[in-house]
Amino acid sequence: MSRTFEYRGDLSATPLAEMLTTIHRYRVPGIVSVTRDKRARRLFLDEGVVLYAASNERESGLASFLNRQGVLDADSAREAYARQAREGLRMGQVLLQMGVVTPEKLNAAIAGQIRDIVLGALDWDAGEAVFEVGARRSADFLRVDIPILDVVLDGIRRTSDVRRLARRLGSAGTVLEKTSGPPLSLFDPSERALYEAVDGKTPLRELCARPPRSEADNARILYAFFCLGLLRRGRATVSGAKKIQYKTGGNLSS
Repeated sequence: MSRTFEYRGDLSATPLAEMLTTIHRYRVPGIVSVTRDKRARRLFLDEGVVLYAASNERESGLASFLNRQGVLDADSAREAYARQAREGLRMGQVLLQMGVVTPEKLNAAIAGQIRDIVLGALDWDAGEAVFEVGARRSADFLRVDIPILDVVLDGIRRTSDVRRLARRLGSAGTVLEKTSGPPLSLFDPSERALYEAVDGKTPLRELCARPPRSEADNARILYAFFCLGLLRRGRATVSGAKKIQYKTGGNLSS
């Protein structure tokens, strides 16, 4: 009887983005299950990509996703869920029968839905994450192959809780240092310019205030560098610096 190896993490202590980048770094295949209250999402990973994702939340379902995209109206979405429950079919089959989507558009919709599930999980600030090493997805699921780092960076750029990311970086006086990591081609020119400004001497607060980007956007991107292993906290800290806080508009305050 084979033994399943699992790693467990608390999302309030370690964001999912950091867990996924670690998994990506070692190219370990498996399934990440994240749970919060009665909500659950599963991410199927292999060779540095998200193969598939699933959720037990109705609002994460395919019909709900298409409704949010404006492809499916509310009445059609309710009809689709009713047919699915009555006939026991996959939602994709139901939508094809209804003539709502073509096979080509269905595949694109499923890829978008899966990306949406992963992005939503990246924004959870509490819950449990369990990584089942080596576990595989069911063969009858559509494989989408979304690069892990692409979706992680997308999630970081979109996050609304900038304070949480800043806390992972340290205090306002924390000094960051460059290290080795994924290629900077993952970032745009203004983001790469921020990376080049990291010199092991400038405190975090000054880096976040660097124009032309907003302080909140800079904090997000600095965290992205940190998450991907391109930056680390230095030993030096500027004395007398206050803790970073954020105003509602996303600007820093002391």
